[in-house]
Amino acid sequence: MKKIYSILIGASLLALCGVGVSSCSSSDDDFVDPDFKVPAYFTVTLPDTTFVKKEKFNAYVDENGEFQFYIDDLKQGHFFDMKILKFQVGNFPTNINTIDYTYSVGENSFEFFNSTDLANPKRNNGIIKITNIDRNDMLVSGNFSSLLLPSPLNQYMNQSFRITGSFENIPYERIGTNEAGYIFANVNGEDLRDMDVFSKFEGDILNGEIVMNARSKSMRKRMIKISFDKTLPIGSYDYAKVKVQYTSENGVVYVSNDKDEDLVGSVFRIDKIEPLTIDNKKVYAGKFTFKLKSKEGDMITLNFGDYKAKLSMKEVIITNPDPGTGGPGTGPEIPEL
Repeated sequence: MKKIYSILIGASLLALCGVGVSSCSSSDDDFVDPDFKVPAYFTVTLPDTTFVKKEKFNAYVDENGEFQFYIDDLKQGHFFDMKILKFQVGNFPTNINTIDYTYSVGENSFEFFNSTDLANPKRNNGIIKITNIDRNDMLVSGNFSSLLLPSPLNQYMNQSFRITGSFENIPYERIGTNEAGYIFANVNGEDLRDMDVFSKFEGDILNGEIVMNARSKSMRKRMIKISFDKTLPIGSYDYAKVKVQYTSENGVVYVSNDKDEDLVGSVFRIDKIEPLTIDNKKVYAGKFTFKLKSKEGDMITLNFGDYKAKLSMKEVIITNPDPGTGGPGTGPEIPEL
């Protein structure tokens, strides 16, 4: 625990130095890294003890934008689970956004506690706070304090107790429920629900280019198509190597253009390529920032984007393709499923 306090104190001093350089810096050697981050940690305080954990976190955002953070090995027989319905900075009451705590009281016997009062579900027993979300590095920070009530199933009739804690720079992942994968993006400041990737039976390589298609389940017009050379390795690329087409929920089509200076700064990253030899597929995963423009000249930005797609490596060859069928924006519309 002393080590954690030392880390926090050190981070506070660095922050103060960043604000008051004249009082904290006496030479050019006293450089403060602006990207400095406190190492990840989680603490939870019960009435009689405090647990600290600094590795092996489980934090996920699902396709509906719900956040779950759980610790399945906090201590022998102790389990923590927290769920928030909206993944955003703010305060969340714990009668709707829940905290669960479970501990073992013997072989195959557990005591269960929850922040929701089953006898009075509208009663708010505490608050979960998300204080910061680093969407670039996919890290989340916050704290919580809530009364936990025993489950009616508990055998030992234990009393309610208060639980408090904090979490700092916890790495989170996105998870999609579609077997073929998902594409997520924030469009002009608004988080979208995950769009489901759909792999084509005949193959996802068209005339030498991998074509990644995804569609929104709730808004059928909303689609995205990304294409790039099938030999492209792990790395970062601009529109000279990647073509993008995005169709909004209203049917407006926005496309990439490597000749348009307004779209400079767009980046497509391939962070992982994992072969699946059994069914001749590969899993592609990475992040992106896309600036796109409609034919009317309107621009949108797809920011904090990330994707995970299981794609068929079977290749489709079209000997006399229509102009532009090799990439998004100029070829035919994505067919209805």
